[in-house]
Amino acid sequence: MSESRLLERFFRYVSCASESGNEKQFCELLESELKAVGMEIIRDEVGEKVGSNGWNIYACLPGEGEPILFSAHMDTVPNGIEIAPVVSGGIVRSAGETILAADDKSGIAPVVEALQIIKEENRTHRPVEVLFSVCEEVGLLGSKYADYSNVKSKQAIVLDNGRHGSVVNNSPAKLELHVKVTGRSAHAAVQPSKGVNAIKAAAAAIAKIPSGEVDDQTVMNVANFLSPGKSNVVPDKASFDLDMRSFDNDRLETHVENVKAALREACEEIGASFEVEIDRQAEILFVPPESELIARLGEVYGALGIEHKIERTYGGSDATWIFQNGIDVVNIGTGMADVHSSEEHISVADLETTLKIVLAMTE
Repeated sequence: MSESRLLERFFRYVSCASESGNEKQFCELLESELKAVGMEIIRDEVGEKVGSNGWNIYACLPGEGEPILFSAHMDTVPNGIEIAPVVSGGIVRSAGETILAADDKSGIAPVVEALQIIKEENRTHRPVEVLFSVCEEVGLLGSKYADYSNVKSKQAIVLDNGRHGSVVNNSPAKLELHVKVTGRSAHAAVQPSKGVNAIKAAAAAIAKIPSGEVDDQTVMNVANFLSPGKSNVVPDKASFDLDMRSFDNDRLETHVENVKAALREACEEIGASFEVEIDRQAEILFVPPESELIARLGEVYGALGIEHKIERTYGGSDATWIFQNGIDVVNIGTGMADVHSSEEHISVADLETTLKIVLAMTE
C-alpha cells in the first residue's frame, strides 16, 4: 500500500475542478483511471436532465461472491476552482481561499486506489461496482436520476460523511415547498385601499409556521422570502420556500397541511390567494442495525481499532436514492472536516484508513 500514491491521487482529483454542473473534466479523468485498472465502464448520461456537462460513472470489476457497490459524488460546492492542496503536519488543506474538495473526493480517491491495488496484487475479491454521481450538492440529482439497471449489488457503501466510525443508516424524507402569494397592486399613496398586500398575507402565514426542531422527528426552515417592487406600490406578489424533513411520513404530511391552513387563513383575511408547489427530494432511508452490511462494517472497524457508531442524520446523501432502488446502503465517514469552507481539511492518515476500509469490504 503506497501512502504517496494515494496522496498523489487525492491531490490530482481535488486539483481537477468539478463544481456542480461542470463535472466533465473530472468525469474524463476518472474514466481514464478506471479503464487503466481494467474496469468495465458505462456512462450514465444524466447531464441534460440535471443541468450538468458531465455524467454519472458506473463501473464494475468482476470477482467471486456477492457484489458490493461503492458510491461517492464527483461534484463540489462553489469556490472549487484552482484548488492548490498542501500538506502540513500530516493535514491536507487548500493553500488558498478555496475549498479543498475532500467532500467528496476523499471518498473517490481511496476507492480507485483500492481497485488498483486489487489488480496489481491479484487479490481475491468480491465483484466491486462503483457509482460516481454528478450534481449531488444541488439536490442529490445524479443519484436520483441514475440508471440502476446496471447495478447488481444488494449492499452499498456511500463515502460521504465526516468522522471515521460514523455509520449513517437512517435519514429523513425531504420536501421543498415553494410558496407564491398573490394580492392586488395599487398606488400606495393615491389608492391604497384598492390594493391587497401580498407581503402582509405571506408574513402573517410565516408567523404561524414553526421552524427548527418542530417535533422529535421533524425539522423545518423558512427561507428565500421575496417580494421585489417599488415602495410606492402595494405589492401583489410574495414568495418563500420551506425545507421540511422528517423520519415520519405521516408527521410530514400533517405539517404540510398545517402550512396550507396557515396560508389559507392569512390570505382569506385580506383577500389574497396562494399556490404551493411541492418538490419531494428524498424518501426515508433506514437499514436495520442488525443487517449483514452493518455487521460486516462493525467487524472491519473493530479490526482497525476504530470505535463506530450507528446513527441517523437530517442531512442528505446519495444513499437516499440508492436505498430507494432496493439496495441496503449506509453512509460512512472518510475523516473530512469543515467541508464547504476554506477551512476544509483531512489528514493523510484518514485517507489511508478509508483505503483500508474499502479494501477490507471487498474481501
